[in-house]
Amino acid sequence: MNTSYFTRKHGEEFELPVSQPGGASGSRPVSSSSSSNKSWGRPSSDSNDGCALLVDRTEATYESLSREAHNAGKARSAKQFTIGPVLVGRMRRVWRVLSERSRIGIWSLGLVAGKLAAEVVYYYAGIIPSEFYRVLGNRDREAFGPLLARCVGVVALAGMCKAGLEYASGMLGVAMRRELTQHTHSRYLRRGRLYPVVSGGRIDNPDQRIAQDVERLARSAAEVLTEVLVAPFLIGYYTAKCWMISGVFGPLAIYGYFVVGAIATRWAMGPIMRQVYKQEQAEGDFRFAQVRVREFAEAIAFYGGEAAERRQADGALEQVVEAQRRVVGRQLGLGLVTQVFAYLGSTVSYVVIGIPIFMGVYDDKSGAELSSLISLSAFVSIYLVFRFSSVIEQSKRLADVGGYVTRIAQLWEELDALDAEPPSEPGSGAAGQISATNVTVATPAGKRLVAELSLQVEQGQSLLITGPNGAGKTSLLRTLCGLWRPLQGAVRMRRNEVFFLPQTPYLPGGSLREQLSYPGMWAGEQRTCSDVQAAQLLQAVGLEQAACRIGGSLDMQRSALEWQQRLSPGEQQRLAVARVLFWQPTFAALDESTSALDAAGEAAVYGALVAAGITLISVSHRAGAAGFHQRRLALDGQGGCTLR
Repeated sequence: MNTSYFTRKHGEEFELPVSQPGGASGSRPVSSSSSSNKSWGRPSSDSNDGCALLVDRTEATYESLSREAHNAGKARSAKQFTIGPVLVGRMRRVWRVLSERSRIGIWSLGLVAGKLAAEVVYYYAGIIPSEFYRVLGNRDREAFGPLLARCVGVVALAGMCKAGLEYASGMLGVAMRRELTQHTHSRYLRRGRLYPVVSGGRIDNPDQRIAQDVERLARSAAEVLTEVLVAPFLIGYYTAKCWMISGVFGPLAIYGYFVVGAIATRWAMGPIMRQVYKQEQAEGDFRFAQVRVREFAEAIAFYGGEAAERRQADGALEQVVEAQRRVVGRQLGLGLVTQVFAYLGSTVSYVVIGIPIFMGVYDDKSGAELSSLISLSAFVSIYLVFRFSSVIEQSKRLADVGGYVTRIAQLWEELDALDAEPPSEPGSGAAGQISATNVTVATPAGKRLVAELSLQVEQGQSLLITGPNGAGKTSLLRTLCGLWRPLQGAVRMRRNEVFFLPQTPYLPGGSLREQLSYPGMWAGEQRTCSDVQAAQLLQAVGLEQAACRIGGSLDMQRSALEWQQRLSPGEQQRLAVARVLFWQPTFAALDESTSALDAAGEAAVYGALVAAGITLISVSHRAGAAGFHQRRLALDGQGGCTLR
């Protein structure tokens, strides 16, 4: 009897006894029926000390968890795009993140104060027409000049206030974007989080959610916030003014009108959030297609594949256009409600003043005074209706905000799920050793690539992994290095002893010194490459001539695209090997990391790594690599392997 560890999506851990066939505790036979029902493990949280990756699933338990996850997913999906507790909770979470930063509060308070001050100016600008009615009605020539001068001054001040508010709202949006993006970066761009989110497939286009959805959320939220925060003050003030002019009937009529409009708006905005979400998803896929074309422009040109890429890009465009068309269609109903509500407001204002006039309340007023009173009442009533209309019109933006909040919150919730998973056992791996016990590696579809593998890689005993294409060499390497969790069995190692090199080198923007010392901090140590070290590293990997050709100092900044254009694929792989030599790890995992080099170049970089005392775990198809490894693991592509 052994113990199997299961990890639910939300990080709950429980144990199940698993009986071996025949009651024995030995290894299990591999069958096609069992392999097809195995699930793909998510990479576990890692630590600097070490990690133990333990998974062993039975078919019945996996099916039970799948049904549970499917049913829970359907329930969550139904609540994703409705205005209810889920959306409110997500909005509150976003606001909590923003409220932790003092600059957001300062900008918000400043915006509210400025908006209220501007409303005072707007009020005086609004009552000026009633003054003109009175002055012109009485033919008061002496009062006309000063009133005209006051009108020009107030209108100019109102214009300046509006421009200032737009500036403050824009700056608030910038501050919101900065804080939300930095918060997301702090959780997303850290070890054990980036790769599971990107490779897990549950969150589409995380880059778009960070770069585009956060920006749109910040801009829309700043605009909505400006209106929502000041609305209670203005509605209260103009309610009192309306009461003073038309009595209790005026505010009651307008409030009733608002309730009807709010109900209609709530009904009309329901379908929009889902469509906004889908549009953003399609936008992300379309942008990815464009980035992919740019990244592989040379290969596409060699193949003559422009026509094929155009068809694929046009297909992605059609998805975007269709999603955008659905959003516009859903917004039609909401637009009809909000616009009709806004334009009918002027009619309501005349009803409000008309009733007391017809009831004889203002029979003692002269014609000029009555005209002035009608103008003032119309302004107050219309402005109160306008304030209510502004609140209702924000519902259209609020639907967009809801879609953006959903996409950002989903990314945060996925990171929450990763945080909740039980961490790997610290210190379980011995120093200078990587061990695998009964490890089974499978594809996401359930096909077993490696079954029941047990091996131990000691320091100084380099291992070469070979096998046919699709045999699982790279998958096994990722599992041995702790990047993937095995389907079954245990891998024990210390993450701060293993440096991984993929086949395609990663060259971020920066200087040559930064390229050599990337990622800048590794295994808890922060180091900078000196001039002497840089010269030695470039010589060791044969990049002296390339460095001279590129020119510039070690600290000259270059973009990622410029590095890709200036260095050939082989030179990029040499530069990646130089990083390994700089950090001097105990183990270096090379996933065909010399495939772009000729035989002599490959022998040179392998020789430099071995001379530095680094133990290699390499995936390679070349016979020349065998001379730099003490052991060889040959995969047969059927789940079996041979260790020599």
